[in-house]
Amino acid sequence: MSIELERRLRSAFADHAPRKVQLPEARAAAVLIAIYPGPRPTLIFTVRTETLPHHKGQISFPGGSVDHGDASVEAAALREAHEEIALEPADVTVVGRLDDTPTFVTSYVVSPVVGYLQHRPALKPNPAEVAEILEVPLEDLVDEIRREPGFTERGRTFPTEAWVWNGHVIWGVTARLLRILLERLAAAGLTKAPGATTSWDWPPPGPG
Repeated sequence: MSIELERRLRSAFADHAPRKVQLPEARAAAVLIAIYPGPRPTLIFTVRTETLPHHKGQISFPGGSVDHGDASVEAAALREAHEEIALEPADVTVVGRLDDTPTFVTSYVVSPVVGYLQHRPALKPNPAEVAEILEVPLEDLVDEIRREPGFTERGRTFPTEAWVWNGHVIWGVTARLLRILLERLAAAGLTKAPGATTSWDWPPPGPG
């Protein structure tokens, strides 16, 4: 299964040139979308601590700002994943990237890097940044748990599309990245594409 999963992941990104985005005043960030095989291929998310300056308490992919010392966005994503959840960069095979995606509230442009792991990794959250690590099977991220913007969960109303997995709400830019990922994986026959949503107006039409 692991060899076949890696092959199909590579095929999902082989013909995809990620859209590059530059916005005035926006800072560059990178996240690692890590997938490992097994009986059920699984994604790794983090729950951010309540003490972080941005996106506190939210679910995200491991990642953060691109530093001047980072050779590339791939290097930044791997570095941040190691810092946040002790994921060894040597255990990650980068298989592709998704389109750059802006966070309009906090003024970042996020470059999502997709990485394949040969096996389930041993992870440890950095308590300064990560409250919890979530390992979410791809097959769980179905429309039955997807919500449209304006839904309420535990007394809170959310402004974007989201997936509510085991009580955890995956929303905001992470939900946007998740939709892009699932659409790409669906094209390779690895999962089902999510249904239509009214949540997103990015990217704009045309090249850029």
